[in-house]
Amino acid sequence: MHSGIRVFWTAIILVLSAQTAAGQTDRAALQAQAEAALVGGAPARTAALANQLLQDNPDSFAALFLLALAQSDLEQPRQAAVAARQAYRVAQTESTRLQAARLAATSHFRARQFARSELWFRRAANHITTEEEAESIVRGFDRARTANPLTTQYTASIAPSDNINNGSDASRLCFESLDGSCFIELDLREDQLSLSGLEYNGSASFQYRLGRDSRQLTNVGILFFGQGVVFSQETEDLLAGSESETVRDLEASDFSAFLTEISVDQRQTRLSPLGPTRIAFKSGKYWRAGDLLVNYQDMIFGQQIPIEPNTSWAFEGSVRKQQAVAPGLVDSSIYNASAALSTSLQNRDVATFTLASKYNVSDEESTFREYRIRLDYSYGQSFAQTRWSTFTELGYRSFDEFSSTLDGRRDLFLNTGVTGVFEEISYFGFSPSISIFGTRTDSDVSFIDSSKVSLRFGVASNF
Repeated sequence: MHSGIRVFWTAIILVLSAQTAAGQTDRAALQAQAEAALVGGAPARTAALANQLLQDNPDSFAALFLLALAQSDLEQPRQAAVAARQAYRVAQTESTRLQAARLAATSHFRARQFARSELWFRRAANHITTEEEAESIVRGFDRARTANPLTTQYTASIAPSDNINNGSDASRLCFESLDGSCFIELDLREDQLSLSGLEYNGSASFQYRLGRDSRQLTNVGILFFGQGVVFSQETEDLLAGSESETVRDLEASDFSAFLTEISVDQRQTRLSPLGPTRIAFKSGKYWRAGDLLVNYQDMIFGQQIPIEPNTSWAFEGSVRKQQAVAPGLVDSSIYNASAALSTSLQNRDVATFTLASKYNVSDEESTFREYRIRLDYSYGQSFAQTRWSTFTELGYRSFDEFSSTLDGRRDLFLNTGVTGVFEEISYFGFSPSISIFGTRTDSDVSFIDSSKVSLRFGVASNF
């Protein structure tokens, strides 16, 4: 350990332990000798004196912290991490907890235990009190995350919603005649209407870095995603009163979904003179109500084109081959293309404008084209100690053929939302978040019309 850093840590010990040393002459003398040995470049003697102090008082923060520092100087990072964790356990103030957690994190990093290092940097984030401390913790965490070949990410949220099943706003199904009027009208089943309740979902993704150098980065990954619903009392009453036995037998589990996906993702920096290039392959399965519905495979190609230090274009194209497994479904091929312009403003706000298209090729009634424009806006400065972001998306979808019409189907849809992350409340570097989402679809086929508003509660990482 460099002498400047050693002096810094020792100064912390002197300040933090002064109150405990008073009135305990022998222990104070031993501690002073241990500190002097550390500053003088004799970590082995510091460790011996710290262990002697711990024989009399196993819960001495100063002795444990000195022992961790000495073991770090002796190139014993695993032992240093253990001692630092013990020091954290007995620490009595936010400042001492911060220093012990940070030392544990850096010791785990030096021992190449990167996941543990990330965890302890997150734990240290619970005790930061200044911007400088926060920046130091973020830098350390980013360094550990970059070095760690395994990246994990978890999400969880719960959302009250007035349309948990994406049901219709209309109550009747109309079959058009030649003049556009209805020659047959049928009542929609209750489960085809908008049902209210509570939505919840969660995901876990794991990525492992196979290789990285100046030219390329290659990851393999696996994703798990699940979602479910809880019926409101109004929905339960509506379904229970149906004339259809099938509807009456519906349960919340019939609206659950689960997805698994594996991926290989490679980013090349020198494949194109325009900028970084991405090539990825994904393969997944999708279940609904416990039944496997489809298998799919994606091929993805992306190209980034930096324009200025704070502005860039991102182009992406993908092809999905989807095989139906459940009866009544058909195979499909889905072609996606998008172009996004992202820029960071002088006030640290980030705006992204995206144009996208989709072409779904399936049977006659399931083939459609879709076009979307979207604006994402993230505010760089907090308002009311909350970090905010918004998005708005407008789209158009068209079917050449549709079962209840003679001239296909055309939909207009709008999606919008706002998310706030309450940074004042933080635990392990995570803060609670709240999102309000709204969606509206207007179609020339009335029973396709739908709307939905949900209030989603979740958690978000601060770094």
